[in-house]
Amino acid sequence: MKNPEDASDSTPRPPIAWSDSSVPYAYVQGRALVRGEEAARHLDRIAGREHERRGIGDREDAPESQWMMLEGVEDSLAAITLSRADGFDVQPDHVFFAHGCDECCGGPHPSWTYDALWADPYKANPYKANPYKANPYKANPYKSNPYKSNPYKANLQTSSAIPASEGEFPPCELRGPGTHPRIAVLDTGLAEGAQLPDLLGNANASSRISGDPDYPDNNLVDAAGVTWATDNWLDPVAGHGTFIAGIVEQLAPGCTVHVHHVISGLGDAVESDVIQMVLDLAALPDGDRPDILSLSFGGTALAQAPALRSAIAKAQLNGILVVASAGNSGVSEPQFPAAYDGVIAVGAVGPDGPTPWTNYGEWVDACAPGADLVSSFFARFDGPEPRINTVDPDRFEGWAVWSGTSFAAPVVVAALAREMVLGSCNAKAAADRVVYTPGALRIRCLGTVVTA
Repeated sequence: MKNPEDASDSTPRPPIAWSDSSVPYAYVQGRALVRGEEAARHLDRIAGREHERRGIGDREDAPESQWMMLEGVEDSLAAITLSRADGFDVQPDHVFFAHGCDECCGGPHPSWTYDALWADPYKANPYKANPYKANPYKANPYKSNPYKSNPYKANLQTSSAIPASEGEFPPCELRGPGTHPRIAVLDTGLAEGAQLPDLLGNANASSRISGDPDYPDNNLVDAAGVTWATDNWLDPVAGHGTFIAGIVEQLAPGCTVHVHHVISGLGDAVESDVIQMVLDLAALPDGDRPDILSLSFGGTALAQAPALRSAIAKAQLNGILVVASAGNSGVSEPQFPAAYDGVIAVGAVGPDGPTPWTNYGEWVDACAPGADLVSSFFARFDGPEPRINTVDPDRFEGWAVWSGTSFAAPVVVAALAREMVLGSCNAKAAADRVVYTPGALRIRCLGTVVTA
């Protein structure tokens, strides 16, 4: 699978802010995404000056339907609100997170209906089941609430991944009459020094699994381009893409996987970057275009982020099946891109049923194991945390234990890939058989239970 131009974390991170709406969303300060030149001129008139423009999205679209980014928009949310009131397609440049967070709750969580949970007052009480108030190492995979802290400059969070003992996977091969699919993962990239062929026992994995580089501790760069922190702590979501690639390889060996960089080590993904990557993949020729697109990030958005929705729809029209994680906030508020039509939204279950932190709702299509999964990680990393007795809590040697809907999503991706190989079908037909088939085991507000 040929790949669009690699991205990296070398550019300064944009300043983010949170809206004060009833359902807050994150956005890049001073930016607006507009559809068409007339909408851009209207925003210029509101501000009383011409803004710097940059085209994003599909350059083959007609000018009136192409999305553009406007930089330097003062009081951007107010200007966006006025433009939308006048009927123009204008929105913020949202910031999504590897597991976006929300504090509202739309009804009983699916996990509360399980008898085993009612017996435990800490799990039955919704205030104590909230993953941001429970044990951060077990409940919230990323430990920080984006609504409470700025992921760029607040406390420098560390990863919730836990070192796992060295694993051994016997060489395996998925054989069937169908073709192994091409899978694109939009994530942090592939960990520097990761040795998936050695870890997973498949000698040809290095020719099939590739990615943009991911590093355990990125230099943090401010808006002026000045490096202000190198702390040698494992970044909150560093290795995230490698962990996901390892899950796919374990459950559906033989697929071609490329991990593209759109999520920083701190867990943020800027909407305009995601849009460009999705449309670049959609524009690839048939022989190189991915069959499945795996997205393990999301969040709330103004008006459902129509710019991203347009990009996802273009990918779907070009035959790409999109799978996205539902999020870890324990709420029913729809998260995007998971809640878009045609996207398979994935929640998480554990050994005892739905996890207390998985998001849920009628918009969730499937659920899969997402608690305490073991997969590939940085081959060698030893952070500054001291040993506790004989245990070093941040020394990794190729394997990690991690939890989250981020990792339930690739379990579903792998199940779809297996069906494509064993059932000799395309991705859409695999989704009909695996996720949407009548009579499948389903959990209310979490959809079809999928195990690869």
